[in-house]
Amino acid sequence: MAVEDLRQATDAGSGPVGAGSFLEELSDRLGARMGDAIADIDDAFDALEDEVLTEQTYELRPKLANIRRQVISMRRYIAPQRDVIARLQSEKVTWLSDLERMRLREIGDRTTRYVEDLDAIRDRATVTQEELNSSLSEQMNKTMYVLSIVAGIFLPLGLLTGLLGINVGGIPGTENPWAFTFFCVLLGLIAGGQIWLFKRKKWM
Repeated sequence: MAVEDLRQATDAGSGPVGAGSFLEELSDRLGARMGDAIADIDDAFDALEDEVLTEQTYELRPKLANIRRQVISMRRYIAPQRDVIARLQSEKVTWLSDLERMRLREIGDRTTRYVEDLDAIRDRATVTQEELNSSLSEQMNKTMYVLSIVAGIFLPLGLLTGLLGINVGGIPGTENPWAFTFFCVLLGLIAGGQIWLFKRKKWM
């Protein structure tokens, strides 16, 4: 896009007039586009951070991974550009004027800030990833804890109903019309006793 802009400017008669001017204008246009892209990434990451604090769902993982990939990919291209501009400032080349060298110094400083911004986003993404993993892990642990409590309550109840459900002779209460009621009350008392025991041990 930056090269296309330079081509259109050259066709219109307002393009660069030399190698130094071309390098300076190309670096400036690339820097302007990088700034917009980095600002968009930063805004997207700010919104994602708010979602992590409020939602903590598994759908946020691919979003966070996508932002991290964008940051890593962009930094891979911007960091060498920063190094090249910094080297050109110290090289005594004849095709760079003092004004162009000064402009390259400004562009180099701006590119360095872009790299620092990308590093900051990458570090924030790492911290956010750890926070998201911790929140999801805690949420899963709470779910497993509730399921364990429920299973612990119904395990002895299931054992008793299973024993009385077998089709063999000698099952007590088969001739008593109140046997089912007594058995239900017994199951309720067992469940209540378990809940009391769990609360006393601070498991609930």
